[in-house]
Amino acid sequence: MDINNELEQKAKELDKQATEALKRQVKSMIVAKGYTMEKLAEELNAKYYTKESKANLSNKLKRGSLRFIDMQRIADILGYTIDIRWTSIEGMDKN
Repeated sequence: MDINNELEQKAKELDKQATEALKRQVKSMIVAKGYTMEKLAEELNAKYYTKESKANLSNKLKRGSLRFIDMQRIADILGYTIDIRWTSIEGMDKN
């Protein structure tokens, strides 16, 4: 296997791991707040005028295709906030 294929395979594996971690985290948040996927979909539709379904949400989680706005809305419905902290890597600042 050449180096490009090897790097591509590693990148795909990292994406797969990140997708699985996000799926577990979101499902854990849903359960912790006493929600079901169906109830979450209903509340998203009521508050944000979306057309989400239980199956649609499940598929987005499974595929790792949740957009940031989806996560913001899910967090809002469940009573969470998303906190992004920008940190610099030494030597990467362009001051």
